[in-house]
Amino acid sequence: MAVGAANVTTTTTTAPPAAISVFAQSITKPDQDDRQYRLLTLPNALQALLISDPSTDKASAALDCHVGHLCDLDDAAGLAHFCEHLLFLGSEKYPKENDYSSYLSAHSGHSNAFTATENTCYYYDCASDAMEGALDRFAQFFIAPLFSESGTEREMNAVDSEHKKNLQSDTWRVYQLEKDLSNPSHPYRKFGTGNLETLRDIPLQKGLDIRKVLLDFHDKYYSANIMKLVLLGKESLDELQNLAVTKFSAVKNKNISVPSFPGHPLTTAEAGKEILIKPVKELRHLELTFPFPDTQKMYRSQPSKYLAHLIGHEGAGSILSLLKAKGWAVALSAGVSHGGINFDFFKISIDLTLAGAEHYEEIVPIVFQYISMVQADGIKEWIFHECQQLAAMSFRFKEKSPPSSYTSRVAGYMHQYAPEDILSGPYLMYDYEPEKIATCLSYLRPDNFRLTLVSPTALEGTDASQIKVAQWYGTEYVLRDFPRKLVAALKNTVEHDPELFLPSPNEFIPESFDVRKTTAPFLPRAEIIQDDSIVRMWHKKDDMFWVPKANVWFQLKSPMSYVSPLACALTRIYTDLLKDALNEFSYYAEVADLSYALENNTDGMVLILSGYNDKLATLLLKIVDRMKNMTVDPKRFAFIREQVARSYKNWSMESPHQHAIYHVSYLTQEKLWTHQEKLAELDGMTPEDIERFYPQMLKHMHIEGLAHGNIETDKALELVAIVRNAFQPMSLPAFQRARTMRTQVLPTGSSYVHTRTVPNPDNVNSAIEYYLQVGDFTNVELRSRLNLFSQIANEPAFDQLRTKEQLGYMVFSGLRKSTGMMGFRVIIQSEREPSYLEYRVEAFLVSLRQTIADMTDEEYGKHQTALIARMLEKDKNLSQESQRLWTHVSSRYYNFDQHVVDAGKVKDVSRADLVAFYDDFIDPASPRRSKLSVHVKSQKCPAPKEPYSEEEMAKIAAVLASPTVIIAENEDEVADVKAGWSLSKAAVPVHPVREFKAKI
Repeated sequence: MAVGAANVTTTTTTAPPAAISVFAQSITKPDQDDRQYRLLTLPNALQALLISDPSTDKASAALDCHVGHLCDLDDAAGLAHFCEHLLFLGSEKYPKENDYSSYLSAHSGHSNAFTATENTCYYYDCASDAMEGALDRFAQFFIAPLFSESGTEREMNAVDSEHKKNLQSDTWRVYQLEKDLSNPSHPYRKFGTGNLETLRDIPLQKGLDIRKVLLDFHDKYYSANIMKLVLLGKESLDELQNLAVTKFSAVKNKNISVPSFPGHPLTTAEAGKEILIKPVKELRHLELTFPFPDTQKMYRSQPSKYLAHLIGHEGAGSILSLLKAKGWAVALSAGVSHGGINFDFFKISIDLTLAGAEHYEEIVPIVFQYISMVQADGIKEWIFHECQQLAAMSFRFKEKSPPSSYTSRVAGYMHQYAPEDILSGPYLMYDYEPEKIATCLSYLRPDNFRLTLVSPTALEGTDASQIKVAQWYGTEYVLRDFPRKLVAALKNTVEHDPELFLPSPNEFIPESFDVRKTTAPFLPRAEIIQDDSIVRMWHKKDDMFWVPKANVWFQLKSPMSYVSPLACALTRIYTDLLKDALNEFSYYAEVADLSYALENNTDGMVLILSGYNDKLATLLLKIVDRMKNMTVDPKRFAFIREQVARSYKNWSMESPHQHAIYHVSYLTQEKLWTHQEKLAELDGMTPEDIERFYPQMLKHMHIEGLAHGNIETDKALELVAIVRNAFQPMSLPAFQRARTMRTQVLPTGSSYVHTRTVPNPDNVNSAIEYYLQVGDFTNVELRSRLNLFSQIANEPAFDQLRTKEQLGYMVFSGLRKSTGMMGFRVIIQSEREPSYLEYRVEAFLVSLRQTIADMTDEEYGKHQTALIARMLEKDKNLSQESQRLWTHVSSRYYNFDQHVVDAGKVKDVSRADLVAFYDDFIDPASPRRSKLSVHVKSQKCPAPKEPYSEEEMAKIAAVLASPTVIIAENEDEVADVKAGWSLSKAAVPVHPVREFKAKI
């Protein structure tokens, strides 16, 4: 057993029925895990893992069926994914399409699913006392789904919309192209998402009834013996066992074998080829893909982790270190990409600079020089044991995660690991087997890989006749043999560059895991331990999770950092240069689960450190010393500036719904510099500009921090002293310390539509964010009404706008919060034009009044209970609590008990209160309502599939008619409109600050 692992024996308190097989050995679990586990097999051969957690406030279930899109029919690509969609739309026992989602919504729940190459996973969570009802509905997915004709027809559009959402995503485009160009006789090359062509048109041409095909697919593959079920609840193991048996024993066991696929997607025919791809965004990326054996079969020694640790290392002597010194790369990663049963890939991925893309043929031999060096030096036992130690440490102190993410993850593990290892198998490295490491290393040969280069200039100089267009995403590419120059270079990689060498032992591995537990009652807030004109430091000693970890934040507030687009761009370059300069040092800490982040924001910069607290101060000292004394390397400056410019440019190619969200923020935020404004400042920027700027930025500054976790008050004070002593800033005036960015207040009764064009000319999607500004965020009664309205509206919005009307795959409704103000919003991305989307949103909102009025008292009460449960949901781990505390600190409201106050108020919101709220703030006919809608229209917006009626045409036209004010796509006009709006109150502490100073 690995160091630090603990055992739980899966024994029963009562003898199980003879037909139920219980796994009686022990299951290795983390030290921190106080849950009870039982693994059993039902009479129908369905294997279930039961997890009893009396402290949980959320129940969850996940079922993973060992069939994925590799089993799609050749004439119905996307069939497995389509089947996944349809299982949500009713069963014989619960025929109403939205019964499952309505039940979960009324019980603080949510659900999701995903389809992969060889498995399909369904999961949900809900309030802990709603487990039985949710599970009964969930089980019917696998017993008697409806696959109704109307649902089948409509849900094709959802799958098609999901595919079109991804059409301009380089990640999806490259992934599918690499599949397309794999072994033509292997099913890995299938198109797994599906669209209308593959699910409607092609089946029709082939004389196939797609609904019958779906029923046959479900009947053939959805067999109990290839399913894995995980149940997590507050119930005892015996009670959970009873639920599993009563709900899932009716799932049919067809006694089928797990689908498997001989051969490998990458054969000798695909090796020695390079794929050159022109991306949508300005990306430069190089990937080496090697065919690899199925690593799941070697999980006890995890030889691929040893190789990934060395090849993907970022410290001195690494591949990345040498490539950065040459100015060719900015990032590198390496590791196994799981393909399916019997096959994996080992991938080495490198993010390139502009120069790196031009020199990619010189980069590849450097990679193989390092691999040759690893082979020549032999397998190092100390390196394996260091990896083993880090893995054991990570597993030993693994904390709880949100229930649905845990159950869905473990359900997949149950297919892959021995029963005793289903929790530990993905993490622990049990056995040192150097021969297996050597065998895996032997696959990383110059004659055994395929190269993919993604670059805007990748196809330049190529004969037009060689350029092809991929079928599913329209990706332009060239497939060709390796250039002769590269082939020749790959024959001479035995001698390696002297700048390449193995990493040194990791000094950041913690030496102390001591945790001082206290018996004091739980404290729901942080307290101030230092407060003066330079520093306000908050602290909370962990009193719940008892792990040897801490999370520390420092907001370095400097008004100079965001005074102009130039200052904002300079701050961004400065922070990126720092991270670049610190990388070789900080990477060792990251490997040892001690990481940091440094980002610029509207207040200045925020520095975050997270992980094992033992060496946290060592890392902090190094960071702030470099921040104070950084010398700008002109060469690195040029590469960082190029990288930042690329990120600003690439923003224009983001999804339309992201543009809609951004422009609502731009209109409602007091000050927000655009990407174009910041980009314009980069051209003439020099290293000297950075060296002049950052000392001035750090000279006048206020530091507000939070230390939370396994850290005592004196240690927290030492940490803030490190920061203060490094910078020795002069204080800011009191009004600047207190100032926060405010929100623009829409005039009462106003209606605005801001029209934009999707910048990407090839994106067929449009989008809308429809925002109703409700009022002052600190108004507790108003906030409780808004929260409850949002809770009630959420599921009907999805059901009506997405499921029934099929407006688009992406439909979201919920709160929008900003400093001082709050509101309700609906976001849709669709092929429909934005004015039509707005018309349908308003029609939906009109219907909501009746929905609220028609609710029974029981239904209304369930929504109140569900919302209260969500508000009072416990933090699942240290990081969740830390993030919640920091949210309240960084907002400057310091409202740590907001969730408790809100939950108390929600109980008091009567039906009449909510209807009055609707009449004032939601009803499109309300004279008090304040609305801002951003319409982002595609340059390829298609005509509707069916012509609009005259009535529809009139209602669509009314969306843009007076009294609605149209704000054109003109920055001066936008500025003029914003100038006419008032500003919200700044953030003011809800409680007097002196109340938090008990420790001073």
